[in-house]
Amino acid sequence: MRLPVIIATLATLPGLLAFPHSPSVFSNRAAAYSQPETRSNKTKSYCPGHPASEAHQRKIFFAFINDLYVKKDVLGAFDTYIAEDLIEHDPFDAQGRAANAAKLVNIIPYVPSTVLRVSFSNNVGLAHVRVDEANKEPIALADIYRMDGTCIVEHWDVTQSRPANATNPIAMF
Repeated sequence: MRLPVIIATLATLPGLLAFPHSPSVFSNRAAAYSQPETRSNKTKSYCPGHPASEAHQRKIFFAFINDLYVKKDVLGAFDTYIAEDLIEHDPFDAQGRAANAAKLVNIIPYVPSTVLRVSFSNNVGLAHVRVDEANKEPIALADIYRMDGTCIVEHWDVTQSRPANATNPIAMF
């Protein structure tokens, strides 16, 4: 894998330290997608979706962010909140929930990140994340999700590296 792809993917994994929850230890369950019968069913899935108010969607989105980025429970978060036929706009990622979850379980736990801002409005949730890689300048990530009712159905991400000749000391964060 190319480093920018890894960084971009990692950036989609905000470490939601901004939330008032304590992070839990990540449990690697990557094999769950190759063996569906072993998947965690600790929470009922919101997908397929059903109609929901914006206030309800906001609660669901913040719970998703907490499960994915604070608890680092990739499979639990994806199984609970992401549509099976997730539309993924990253040119290096495959379509669908299973492919993206299988990729992210090997990334999220290993990349230090801090969620700086989280917002939700009009079916769209946004997380602005600082991704820190050892001995390198941090990367800024904007992770964008679209919901249809109670289910996250679409994802985009935008990453930016701080250039060596940057003149703005507060750029990106």
